[in-house]
Amino acid sequence: MPPEHLLAYDAPAARWLEALPLGNGRLGAMVFGGSQADADVEHRFQLNDSSAWSGSPHSQDREPVFSREEADRILTESRRLIGAGDFAGAAGTLKSLQHRHSQAYLPFADLYLTASATAANPAAGERGDGGAPGQPSSGYHRGLDLARALNTNTYLLDGHAVRVEAFISHDPSVLVVSLRTDAPQGLDLAIRLDSPLRILRRSGGEGSLSLQLKMPSDAAPAHDGGVVEYSEDDSLSMQGAVAATWEHDGRPVQGPAGPVSGHDDGLAATGVRRADIYLTTETTFAGLARQPRGTAATAAAAARAVVDQARASGRKLLLDRHGESHSRLYGAALVEFDVPVREGGDTGRRLLAANAHPGGPLAADPGLAALLFNYGRYLLISSSRSAPAGSRQGTAWRGVPANLQGIWNAELPAPWSSNYTTNINLQMNYWGAEPTGLAECVGPLFALIEAMQGTGAEVAREYYGARGWAVHHNSDLWAYAKPVGHGAHSPEWAYWPMAGLWLVRHLWEHLQFGSTDSSADADTFAPDTFDPDSFARSTAWPAIRGAAEFALDLLVDFPDGSLGTSPSTSPENTFAAAHPSTGTRVQGSAARSATMDLTLIGDVFRMLDALAGRLGLEDDPVASAARSALPRLPAPAPGRGGKLREWLDDPEEWEPGHRHVSHLYLAYPGDTPLTPGLEAAVRASLDGRGDEATGWSLAWKILLRARLRQAGKVSDLLRLYFRDMETPRGGQSGGLYPNLFGAHPPFQIDGNLGYVAALAECLVQSHRTVDGLHEIELLPALPSELPAGRAGRLRARPGVDVDLDWRDGLLVQATLAARKPVKVLVRYGPGVREAHLEPGKPAVLTYSAHRSAPRSAPTDRIG
Repeated sequence: MPPEHLLAYDAPAARWLEALPLGNGRLGAMVFGGSQADADVEHRFQLNDSSAWSGSPHSQDREPVFSREEADRILTESRRLIGAGDFAGAAGTLKSLQHRHSQAYLPFADLYLTASATAANPAAGERGDGGAPGQPSSGYHRGLDLARALNTNTYLLDGHAVRVEAFISHDPSVLVVSLRTDAPQGLDLAIRLDSPLRILRRSGGEGSLSLQLKMPSDAAPAHDGGVVEYSEDDSLSMQGAVAATWEHDGRPVQGPAGPVSGHDDGLAATGVRRADIYLTTETTFAGLARQPRGTAATAAAAARAVVDQARASGRKLLLDRHGESHSRLYGAALVEFDVPVREGGDTGRRLLAANAHPGGPLAADPGLAALLFNYGRYLLISSSRSAPAGSRQGTAWRGVPANLQGIWNAELPAPWSSNYTTNINLQMNYWGAEPTGLAECVGPLFALIEAMQGTGAEVAREYYGARGWAVHHNSDLWAYAKPVGHGAHSPEWAYWPMAGLWLVRHLWEHLQFGSTDSSADADTFAPDTFDPDSFARSTAWPAIRGAAEFALDLLVDFPDGSLGTSPSTSPENTFAAAHPSTGTRVQGSAARSATMDLTLIGDVFRMLDALAGRLGLEDDPVASAARSALPRLPAPAPGRGGKLREWLDDPEEWEPGHRHVSHLYLAYPGDTPLTPGLEAAVRASLDGRGDEATGWSLAWKILLRARLRQAGKVSDLLRLYFRDMETPRGGQSGGLYPNLFGAHPPFQIDGNLGYVAALAECLVQSHRTVDGLHEIELLPALPSELPAGRAGRLRARPGVDVDLDWRDGLLVQATLAARKPVKVLVRYGPGVREAHLEPGKPAVLTYSAHRSAPRSAPTDRIG
């Protein structure tokens, strides 16, 4: 397997950020590799279940609850203070509108597999081939094959080869761990389970283990004290279980023995040369925003049934099915760069060596760009998949979206609760899905948006007296929708009711890309199953219409006849203002009409109008009202220093280098046509913000620079993105940890997933339209570090697969294929061609050695 599909290390993981991830969208594991202590080698598999969260739907109903009069009073007073220029007073007033906090994603359990030389082995107790504590031998290897989603760990134990492999099957949902050794006498093996959650019962015997677990009723984020609470009221939290079984060719050891002494109900065997372990998790989760059903006992029974089924199927059959299921998604798109063939080596050292190059990481090792692209797609596949049709989970729920850490978390409470942060991070997780063949992975996000329409409708009524639905800055498994903060935090992040308007753009993009059915599974998936009109009517229309309803009721009439929002925040950013009484410089967080508010509202109104026309609903009252309101929204405009205004009144920036660039949403992920003036303002804003940023912010900036066709700035940002986090730096500087997880810091997966979208956007763009035709632009922002390569099956709007081949920084050939008849414009540099695409008849475009001269005239028609 080429190194751009492999993560490889020559030592066990000493910490979580060195462990390697496995996942199937429901069950996740961080694999540490065998670590030697004395004569034993211990393998740790830290486990997560995507449905394991604290709390319940009741969490949103906890105090404080606001009456309509009270909420109106707070909003009216904050609006009055903003009008009077008392921004500090407005912020203080808005704090009193805050609820509590979203719930937290939980660590679930740990599986420990311990191996040691059997007592019958004459060499027992001796270390062969240079073994030392923490590393079984000098021949140690652990790695993750991204293309196969297979973790492998090999080493010598007392001079004999040991191989431990692990994968997580999608159907059935099980972790499968296998151990093989050539030791003639076999090994002593032991397995045990543990959990950081409250353990209600341990069970074991006859080759099986299980834990019954109780989850917290509440888990506050660290910035609100980090208190974790359990309740005796079972309606306030979930329960769950983890179950494992094994088969081996050794002899069982009765009772706790050897490595499992002190742990009830562990399993042990001696003389083992072959062993297979099957493990799964189960919770009482019954669906997003739904009250849990069942008990830990029923969860344990369900988990045992799954592992028994898996054991009956056997490792080989499960591995074959796993390979087919994973490769169908992983192989849906590819990016390769022409680089010298690399020998295998430690990925962590590879990253360090690349960063030591004076020209930057990708100048030294351009293959890293492909590796991170493949890894990001692997992470999304692993952390966001719908349950297979016909499975128990498939009848109850359609999957859980990737959270701040995907599906992997070992901390309680996790950083920022590992929740759904909806002012950028949740959305960024899915930016790369549509253009890189992973539209199926967006299904769980659509399920959350559907659930939010219910919880968000309650919040819209309670807080704003509005129709439609509203979601604020944080959410969770229960589709929490209220403003967070406990009355103590700045509105710059605690007050932002616009999340729903941003989230529905994913429904719109799904239609724009002509994507395949997001609910399809491995057995029924077919590219032609997606019915866009059905999706538009049943899924996109109600969500977008509800978001537009809320926006219409949120808008405020201003004296000049325009519409806007007040109070209005621009996610997590602040501005400088003069105190109205003292004239001293104060920090403000809420003003009127943040540019992002107006852009989102305008976006949703245009989407609704287009859908109404498509579905024959032009006379719908909400669509009509949105159509009338649209011209009254102020257009984005340059302000101070030529930068795009972040608020309508263009206050002075408090932190010019702030990591958020929310006011630039119109350029990405929005598709506002950029006039020369607007483009210059976006460029000036990015220049003013600077390049240094957190991991996810670097990804967003790369996307924005790509939209501006600034390949040189893309290179500058990639140099920062590929930094190694082992080199100490101050502040919030992004980079990559040893296992290539992206750093905020700490770890947030949006940086990894945002990079996938960023690289795809450098290669293909399709957001622009000319006279109603989509323009597909090829290599609009190719960084100089990647002068030669190829891309396969990148997806462009309106449902076109694009293959590219380039040399010396110049396009050589492009192939476009569509599943339905479509006419598009194809741009490369100044040349534009019109292509008529028919199913089964790909169009092949060839180019000369000069970027500005296609081999035929720019007005060529193809097809």
